[in-house]
Amino acid sequence: MNAVSEFDLSGYSAALSKLIDETGRSVVAIQAAAYRVTSGVAIAGNLIAANDHAVRREGKIPVHLPGGERVEATILGRDPTLDLAILGLEQDALTPVTPEEDSEMRPGALAIVTGRTIDSGLSASAGILGAVGPARRSWRGGALDRFLRLDVNLYPSQAGAGVFSANTRFWGMATAALLRHSTLAVPFATLNRVAQELLREGRIRHGYLGVGLQPIPLPERLRSKSPAAGEIGLMVISVESDSPAEKAGIHLGDILLAADEKPLREVDDLQAILRGESIGSAVGFTILRAGSPVVTEILVAERAQRRQ
Repeated sequence: MNAVSEFDLSGYSAALSKLIDETGRSVVAIQAAAYRVTSGVAIAGNLIAANDHAVRREGKIPVHLPGGERVEATILGRDPTLDLAILGLEQDALTPVTPEEDSEMRPGALAIVTGRTIDSGLSASAGILGAVGPARRSWRGGALDRFLRLDVNLYPSQAGAGVFSANTRFWGMATAALLRHSTLAVPFATLNRVAQELLREGRIRHGYLGVGLQPIPLPERLRSKSPAAGEIGLMVISVESDSPAEKAGIHLGDILLAADEKPLREVDDLQAILRGESIGSAVGFTILRAGSPVVTEILVAERAQRRQ
């Protein structure tokens, strides 16, 4: 009778293979550009999340489903600030992912990246969830509902691949374009929020004030002027002509302390407030002007769409 080797990992290996097969049911291959194939993730029966930087085609985009069928998808919209493109099918043909609960996302947890190619089928990488944090902005200015950094090797065909937990739950869409030298998972909440805005509005909307800002330290003599003041304020260093800020009387040298009573310590704090739902609304700002506190309202406009 042969003894089982203490180094026998065949059970673990089989479990990983089964895990890849299970998660692969929600992952498609996208002919994103000439001679290039990347991955996408089904976030609904007819919606696919993919990397914006990888999907360079317009019009009808060939998509290869897990069962081998080839269908055509249409780009519903893009949000380069999140490296996200949402593709739509004419009818439900996909198996949507099952999102993981936020409480289960912990540093050190096993992370499985599942992509798909046309010729080889499923493509897999394994690593760990390197860091988990609260909502933040990407370096491009996009609003991530949760920060999920991965310690994992991402192959070119896995741009837009699904990132899954050990129990097949979906964490997010893989991208190497939002964090220098590392891979992020754009969480399901973010993917779904953008997709729903595209379906509702037909585009991704970003609020606009028309000011250039610089974080500056505030000395105690200025902090004592207003209860809204903290150690940092946002000083106005430019005001665009005919912008909402100019119309509201914002001056060079004004220091923004709070917006709708929410402290402003970084430019990201303001960008988080200027999401699409703020457009057309008046936001109340607490400002230090020439050393005295001032409260004023600015009507948030929509930032002009950039050409792709």
